[in-house]
Amino acid sequence: MLAACGAQTPPQASTPPAAEANKDTANSLPEPTADPQLIPLYDPAEVLGSLPRGRQDPFAPPPQALVAAQDDASDSGGDGVPELMGVSSLGGVAQAFVSYGSHSGPVAPGDVGDPDRLPWLPTGVGVAGVDVQRGRLLLERDGRPLSPLQL
Repeated sequence: MLAACGAQTPPQASTPPAAEANKDTANSLPEPTADPQLIPLYDPAEVLGSLPRGRQDPFAPPPQALVAAQDDASDSGGDGVPELMGVSSLGGVAQAFVSYGSHSGPVAPGDVGDPDRLPWLPTGVGVAGVDVQRGRLLLERDGRPLSPLQL
C-alpha cells in the first residue's frame, strides 16, 4: 500500500509575470520614423586621405635641432654643422651616420673629427654617445657637450 500527501488534482500551469511584462513592453515600443535625418559618417579612405603624410625631407633634422647646432658651431668657430642621417645598433655597438661638407660616413662613441681620418666630422668634435632609441647623436668639443643632433 502506498501513502502520499498532496492534492487530488494536478497543479495548473500558469505564465510567469515576467513573460507578461515582456509582451507589454514589446507592444508599447514607438514606431520608427521614416527619415531620422542622420549625418553619414566618413569612410576610412576619406579620413586617411585628409591627413598630411610624412615630412618634406624625412632625413632633415627638426628646425630646433638645426638652429641649436648652428649656434654651437658659430660659438666654436666651426665652418658648418654635421648632419645626422641615421642611427643603428648592431651587436650592441651603436653607430650614427653623418654627413659633413662633401663627406659622409659612420661614427661611434669615442670618434673624433680629423680631416685625414674622419672628414665627415668637424675637426676636434668628438662623439660622446649615440642614443639609438631616441635617434640622437651626442657630440662634444674639448670635453664640453654640444647640442645633440636629432633625426
